[in-house]
Amino acid sequence: MALLSSLRKLLSGSGDTAPAGRPTAAAGTPARPAEPSAAPAGPGAAATLPSQPLASVHSHGPSQLSTQTAVYTGGEIVFPALEASPEWLQFSARLLGLSRLKDVRPSAGEQGLMQRLQALRGSQWADQLPRLPAVLPQLMRLARRPDVARAELVQLLSRDPSLVGELMRLANSPRYRTEREITDLSGAVTVLGQQGLDQLVMGAAMRPIFHQGKGRYGSRAGTLLWDLSERTAFATRQLANAGDDEFAAYLAGLSSQLGMMALLRVLDGMSAPSVPPLDREGLHRQLLPLTATWSAQIVEHWGFPPQVAEALAPRPGRGAESAVLAHLVRQAQAVALRQLMQPGLQPAQLGDWSAAQQRCYAAMDREFATGTPP
Repeated sequence: MALLSSLRKLLSGSGDTAPAGRPTAAAGTPARPAEPSAAPAGPGAAATLPSQPLASVHSHGPSQLSTQTAVYTGGEIVFPALEASPEWLQFSARLLGLSRLKDVRPSAGEQGLMQRLQALRGSQWADQLPRLPAVLPQLMRLARRPDVARAELVQLLSRDPSLVGELMRLANSPRYRTEREITDLSGAVTVLGQQGLDQLVMGAAMRPIFHQGKGRYGSRAGTLLWDLSERTAFATRQLANAGDDEFAAYLAGLSSQLGMMALLRVLDGMSAPSVPPLDREGLHRQLLPLTATWSAQIVEHWGFPPQVAEALAPRPGRGAESAVLAHLVRQAQAVALRQLMQPGLQPAQLGDWSAAQQRCYAAMDREFATGTPP
């Protein structure tokens, strides 16, 4: 029932649609009008799904990734490619060290670069990134088991000193407010609980991937991609409904910028004369859906749960759970983008968002203002 409730909300947009007349672009930034999506109405829905052949799904506020249209037809829910919002373009420009983008189509040099990038596939994109800890696949399998024993987790975690150090640090952080210092691994596992362990393990495993940029583009980007990734993961927890696959959603949020990180590594490996200026808005609009696809290919290659790749780059013919998860991750990234680019906004400045998104923004503002990772 929880999944059905989430799906109905996704397809109807109830409670999450921006009020009429609200702006959907960042203050002072003109938004391009959304192109209407046309799709033929499909056959009637099955009895277990809402009987809506066409419905709008909205990401909200100035940080929206664009108004999305989910099409339900022939028993399938289909998402369109992501479209870049003004705030995403601001983020993307900052990522590549640009003060502004030219409002023109990609140049011939940029198009040639894109063709070379599009020829790369999952394993080639994954090869651009550092290896994940060897214990991670086992930890992910344990994380999805409701009956996992604490001793089993402790034994596995103890194999990786970096995970042990991060676990002890987090267990003794202000977030958990323990009355006494935690000095042993078993006690730390108990204090954190399952959700805390999920976040710890995946955060500790993924963070180094985003902190190894040594070249021109990686150095300029700094920790910006990680900042967005961990905020997106945090937001998936805040926005998830009962019954949603929170672990897969959290993983998808944390993995959402892997494709962009791999792109920076590819650019850093190219000689400067062979890289065009990358300052045209048309190119950056193309990069958003492409890097989402590359992120999905990377996590597939790494053996992450299939739901994670589906949430990052939904494909036709997938089921209701994939559609709900994809919508959740897109909403989470919208909130994360806005909090990252415009922290400290008050509720009155978030009036074009749903109550759930406003609460998520406020929780994220509190969490990241303290400097404590989610």
